[in-house]
Amino acid sequence: MDKSEGKDWFAKTLNNVTEETAKVYKISRLKLEINSFNKTYNEKMHKISKRLLKLIEQGEIDASLFEPEYSSIMQISEKIEEMEAEVEAIKGNLKYGFGKKKSDDNENIVDVKPETVENDEKKEDNK
Repeated sequence: MDKSEGKDWFAKTLNNVTEETAKVYKISRLKLEINSFNKTYNEKMHKISKRLLKLIEQGEIDASLFEPEYSSIMQISEKIEEMEAEVEAIKGNLKYGFGKKKSDDNENIVDVKPETVENDEKKEDNK
C-alpha cells in the first residue's frame, strides 16, 4: 500500500467513525428526551388517575366504565391499607422504636425510647 492509498484509507475510516459517533450521539440524545417525556407522561397519568378515582368515589363517574381495572385498584389499595395497619400494630408492640432520634439527623435502625425501657423494668419488678 502506498502513501496515497494509506491516506485515503485513513480519511475514509475517520469519516466512518465520525458518522457513527454522530449517530450514536443523536440516538443517545433522543433516548434521553424520550425518557424525560416518559417521566412527565407517567406523572401526568398518575395525577389524572388520582382525579378519576376521586370522581368515582364522589359518585360523579360510574365505576363500571373502568372495570376490571377499578376493582383491581381498589383491592390493591385495601391490601396496602391492611399491610400498613399491620406494620403500625407491629411497631406498637416493639420493645424499641424505629426511626430517627430527635437530637440526631442521622437515621438509626433502632431508636431506644426511655419510657419503653422504664415500663419494661417496672413490669419485670412486678413479677
